[in-house]
Amino acid sequence: MAVVSFVEKPDAPEVQQFYDLIERTSRGLGVLNVFKVMAHTPELMRSWWEMMTLLFTRLTLDARLRELAVLRLFQVLRCDYGFAHHVRLGRQVGLTDEEIGALARYESAPDFSERERLVLQYTDAVTAMQADAPELARRLLDYLTERDLVELTFCIANWNLMARLLTPLAVEMEPRIVAELPTWWQS
Repeated sequence: MAVVSFVEKPDAPEVQQFYDLIERTSRGLGVLNVFKVMAHTPELMRSWWEMMTLLFTRLTLDARLRELAVLRLFQVLRCDYGFAHHVRLGRQVGLTDEEIGALARYESAPDFSERERLVLQYTDAVTAMQADAPELARRLLDYLTERDLVELTFCIANWNLMARLLTPLAVEMEPRIVAELPTWWQS
């Protein structure tokens, strides 16, 4: 059970307008529970939405790399809500169930290129705030532009923020998204 209540029916007209926008753009998922929690502070909810829109639509970073990194950090942080949503998004950008299943053993799995393994290693380092993150970032410049490296790092930081919101507040997955979690996730 979530720690804070979901704002199901907003009182403020601007929040209702925002919910209407989410309904139109959520591809049949309705208003996600994360927004129903964030609606307690509408300014944060709206700002985060604008950031998400930018991260999904205006970056030059390869969407596959973004989703590999996001799935990995949610896996490392054991954030069910984020992992389930990004399994869905990862599939939309071409990740296979086999690749998603291989994330936990990415260092030895044949599913990933050298570039992808380095992105995943960097994701682990940034998520854990390891001292070797800058060295890994330098190595990534052999594969990414400086812009792409900044965007990757920003994506990792942003979704780390979300995991650190979703998990402590125990935000529950929407019933329609629960099925996205692979069977092995629960083990």
